[in-house]
Amino acid sequence: MNRHLPVRLVLAGIPLLALSLFVACGDDIENTTINQTGVELFDSSEDLPECTDKNESDLVFVRGETSARICVDGEWIALSSDGSDVDFSCKTVELKDKSGLKIVCNGDSIGVVLNGSDGKDGKAGEDGKDAVLPQDTLEADSERVAISLDSLVGVTQKGPFLKGSTVYLYELSDGRTLKQTNGNFTSNITRDDGRYKFTARDLVSQYAMVVVDGYYRNEVTGASSDAPIRLKALTDMRKRSSVNVNILTQLEFDRVYNLVTRGDRDGKKLTVKQAKRQAQKEILKLFDIELGKDTDAEDMDVFGKTDADAALLAVSVLLQGDGGSTDLSVLLTEISNAIAEKGEWNDSAAKARIADWALKADTENRLAKFRKNVADWHLGDTVPGFEKLVRNYLNVVTGLGECGSEKTPVGTFAHIPNVNSAYFALAYDSIDVTKNSLVRVICDDEGGDHWRMATALERDTRGWEAAEDGAVQMGQIDTSIVYVYDGGWRQGTELDRQLGLGCTQEIADKDSVYKASEEVWYKCADTTISVEGVTVTSAWHEMSDYEKDMIYWKANINADPGTLLKGEFTQKTMVWDDSTLREANEYEIFLKKGCVTSMYGTSDSLSNTLKYECDTLNEFGWSKTGTFNGRDGNIYKAVQIGDQVWMAENLQFAYRQKTEELDSSSACYNNDKKYCSIYGRYYLWSAAMDSLGINGKASWCGLGVRCSPTYPIRGACPKGWHLPDTSEWSRLFKAVGGKNKAALMLRSTSGWFTTGNGLDRYSFTAYPAGRCFGNKTWNCDDESYFAYFWTSVERDKHDAYYVDLLYHLDSPDLDYESKMAGFSVRCVKD
Repeated sequence: MNRHLPVRLVLAGIPLLALSLFVACGDDIENTTINQTGVELFDSSEDLPECTDKNESDLVFVRGETSARICVDGEWIALSSDGSDVDFSCKTVELKDKSGLKIVCNGDSIGVVLNGSDGKDGKAGEDGKDAVLPQDTLEADSERVAISLDSLVGVTQKGPFLKGSTVYLYELSDGRTLKQTNGNFTSNITRDDGRYKFTARDLVSQYAMVVVDGYYRNEVTGASSDAPIRLKALTDMRKRSSVNVNILTQLEFDRVYNLVTRGDRDGKKLTVKQAKRQAQKEILKLFDIELGKDTDAEDMDVFGKTDADAALLAVSVLLQGDGGSTDLSVLLTEISNAIAEKGEWNDSAAKARIADWALKADTENRLAKFRKNVADWHLGDTVPGFEKLVRNYLNVVTGLGECGSEKTPVGTFAHIPNVNSAYFALAYDSIDVTKNSLVRVICDDEGGDHWRMATALERDTRGWEAAEDGAVQMGQIDTSIVYVYDGGWRQGTELDRQLGLGCTQEIADKDSVYKASEEVWYKCADTTISVEGVTVTSAWHEMSDYEKDMIYWKANINADPGTLLKGEFTQKTMVWDDSTLREANEYEIFLKKGCVTSMYGTSDSLSNTLKYECDTLNEFGWSKTGTFNGRDGNIYKAVQIGDQVWMAENLQFAYRQKTEELDSSSACYNNDKKYCSIYGRYYLWSAAMDSLGINGKASWCGLGVRCSPTYPIRGACPKGWHLPDTSEWSRLFKAVGGKNKAALMLRSTSGWFTTGNGLDRYSFTAYPAGRCFGNKTWNCDDESYFAYFWTSVERDKHDAYYVDLLYHLDSPDLDYESKMAGFSVRCVKD
């Protein structure tokens, strides 16, 4: 039995013997007979018709050529003139089950020849002979070619599907029914780029379906999807080992199936290749995309460089929008169902919603963000130019047309005429400006020519001319919005409207103040605020009391150094210190002059007539103790404590007067002058009170005499000072923290017995001078243990009150003693 029947295309004269190939693909496959009884003759190769899907496998002759040509894959291929297999040839290969021969042309299997004269079921005929069919009745089925795959790879994309997504490979029986067989295979995505791989497979036909199910990377958000989706692709694998699955393969699937199994509008059933070409063009047309050449969707890649790759990414972005995975799946189903029958999707409202989203996204400069999202995945070398296709879609659907054309140059305002758009507006002349929904668009060239929504500023000020700086005007469309001329029109604030004057940089530079009333002032000042998304560097604001006083303070920046300036509104006292305005400290306020940098190292007689040192080393600038000149030629220290000024050392004035009635005198400790510079002098109460009137008027206060002086009484103190009464001592104790610790605060930090030294926190510096008794001969004691100070208050004609500080007690004592005792004197300033 001869099973090796050569099927070779050779010249046998004109007309050429009819070529027929018989292909049996299984019990349920219907055989077709292709009879070609002759070929056409053309004068030259230039006269040949285009080789397309419709005339593939046709034979022709060209006058002057010695071989025929056949239409294969878009080209007219010359057959060998001598019958050899050099240019185009077919051969037979015995099937494994010995039922017939497989026909292989130029390396591709195009069918089989079965044994038996009747060719039934691949068995011998009734006569037991092989089926040797005449050449003009040989049958062929090009839509079922068994193939063997070494492997199948590809990428699954919306953006790329995530690791763990599942990929299915479904074997299809043939290219006419597209029915699934039992040959189904499963794989998983194990890489970040969504790539999958199937190992070697034998398939009954060249057609298969690849399906992916899983989560994907979202180009719009840059993040992973919120739920999984499923995409599929139908492909012919005769000349490919790679199949990509994406949005376009999903959208074309149902349309291709209908064109193949049911036919086009004329009822003509197309081959898979013809159906895929038609479906792709119809789908891209839905998005107003037209590619220059045929491209299979399963070759497209969102990281590719071609126009087809850009189309894939553009459609993916448009359909995703700001919706989630469920929204996307529903939309894909709606579009697929719509185009399956006639290749059309006539949902004008849905198309307008997509265009509205694209317009809003482009207005917000989000297309650049989408590009960055894809690039930041670092899964491909490029991001194709999808932006122009997204913009073209919204141009067409909204009815705006091309931005940047001769008809609509950059800067053109336009309305959106599509009634299905959420931004639909009538032409300008018929606009009802009271409608809040009015939206105009403008042709902008930032980031490429494109339409974007016009801002309220652009709408409201359209056609306005320049004005005086600070001029205000209400919007011509939205009359509730105020606009300010600031080198150009910009949106203003409510205060601009209320005051009728815009705050601009030029006005701010002048420190302009607007007084609405005596209490309410507004200032135009440098600031940074955002108005309608625009940063403004000047604005009105209601002035605080501090800002109001600042006007006064700034006006006196050149006042004499140390001049104190009290604000009318804040009541704060400030001082300029080397062009820096600062708040005066409590000590400066009392002394009524600031100690500022330019005065460091100098002394000044201040409001209390004391002379103070101004030095940066001092806690409050001014020295804690001031000085004044006493009547005895001594320079005394004095200190401000609370609202009182006290001598910071004991009086040394040598008071000595005597009459027959009274004895008034003072002495140094133990009549030794060396102690006067340390402890001062000790005074009888009559001397302390100046009973004899050496200061001008006798008080006649002394031992055995009851007196009623007029307070405050100067006594032995210098002019402008007086002997403190008991209440003034009490005020002092309160000022240093209360009587319970006044002695500790006022005692000197040295000179006291054992642990009796004080803190001298206020520079009062009370030394333990002790006391003395006597007249002609003074007897002194308690030195280093006590400090005694006379008050100006008597108890009776024999005794007077004094204050004493004890080494071992934190609290001072107020007691009385004989007027003949000798105690220290501290004067307090009038």
